[in-house]
Amino acid sequence: MSAKECDLLVIGGGPAGFWAGLVGAIKGLKTILAEEGPLGGTCLNRGCVPLAVFLNYISALRLVKKLADEGYGVSLKDLTIDAVNMFKSIKSKVVDPLSGSMRDVLENLGVEVINGRALLESGNSARVGSEVIKFKRAVVATGLRWGGINGAMPPTEFTDIDEVPSTVVVIGGNAFGLGIASAFSLLGSEVILVEDGELLSGFDKEIVDYVTLALLERGVRIFTNAKVVNIINKGDIKETHLINPEGELRISSDEVIDASTYVPRNEVFGGVSVRLKGGYVAVDEYLRTSTPNIYAAGDITGNLPYAHVAIVQGIIAGLNASGGNLRINYKAVPKYLYAYPDAFSAGLTEAEAKELGYEVAVARQSLTSNALAKASGSEGIIKIVVDAKYGGILGIHGAGVGISELINEAAILLGLESTSDAVLATFLAHPTVGEVLREALIQVTKS
Repeated sequence: MSAKECDLLVIGGGPAGFWAGLVGAIKGLKTILAEEGPLGGTCLNRGCVPLAVFLNYISALRLVKKLADEGYGVSLKDLTIDAVNMFKSIKSKVVDPLSGSMRDVLENLGVEVINGRALLESGNSARVGSEVIKFKRAVVATGLRWGGINGAMPPTEFTDIDEVPSTVVVIGGNAFGLGIASAFSLLGSEVILVEDGELLSGFDKEIVDYVTLALLERGVRIFTNAKVVNIINKGDIKETHLINPEGELRISSDEVIDASTYVPRNEVFGGVSVRLKGGYVAVDEYLRTSTPNIYAAGDITGNLPYAHVAIVQGIIAGLNASGGNLRINYKAVPKYLYAYPDAFSAGLTEAEAKELGYEVAVARQSLTSNALAKASGSEGIIKIVVDAKYGGILGIHGAGVGISELINEAAILLGLESTSDAVLATFLAHPTVGEVLREALIQVTKS
């Protein structure tokens, strides 16, 4: 059997792999992309995209109900939510078409997309099913495998529910876990959130406190510094055993969703020895593995498990595999939470800035002062950490319904090392939610 040959083999069709393959093709490389599932990876098919779309729909429905209840001239006779059908519609009308369009984009650029599980057999050879592929360079972007403690549902299956559970335990106070907990609380489930450390590690404390209060006000029970030791299935009921500083607790629920258990899919390196770090594939600042012609991008590298990190890694890996020499810089990576409310944390937190020796000035602004935020019923805050001596923006953090729309502005300002005065001199459109940046920074202007 003759082997296929290519300049670039991309293994994995999630955010990192898609962009690596796209860049390789644009750069003129004969490119093959191998993916065992639908293109888009966990993010598009079973993760942040369906969750974010669902929460956007629920937010819109809540706004309509608010307008009706508060006499804005909107009349409603009945407003019901069929979550099961909504999840199915999101898959058929949003997720599947986007996955198909990703394939179309790649194939229109000349990328050969192969469905199947790839295994590297050497530094220049891989097998996909019965096919052998010879390559000059490769980008591995196989992501994470999500599991579940003792039969708990992995978070990647939350859209497959047959009915909304009356009571659900969510394990994991990360962005994925909090997003799912928020979604089920909006659907009327009693939600118990369990985290073995603190919620939203790496976020600014004020933002975490705001999100925590919002969840508590909706009836979510939160246990932090609590370790799950066992889950016992008792017919239709699951009993979660956990230990926290106050002792041992047993919580009964209809469902348990575990957003804390995952491992990198590094079995792809069957015949190639690459250096690992904590089970993840170690890469240098150019995204090269210890095998120089093989790059890695996305969650398999063990960096922040966000799709936007994977996308940038995929672009840089693709460019470098095409002869480029770009370094990756994680300085301004925003962390975000798609929930109700949204939240994000970009750059240095107030505590981190002080630990690094900065003289810190903090600008805060409530969203209730913003016309569009107030009109949509959004409450929340924007918090900007500034170098008091020179006016440099060190960190931008926010919480509130719709606040996620400011994440990219925050990342750009931090990436460009902007100052408070530079933002104040910029023509921020009115009325927009983004104006809160100006309203906050006027408090710490250096001019």
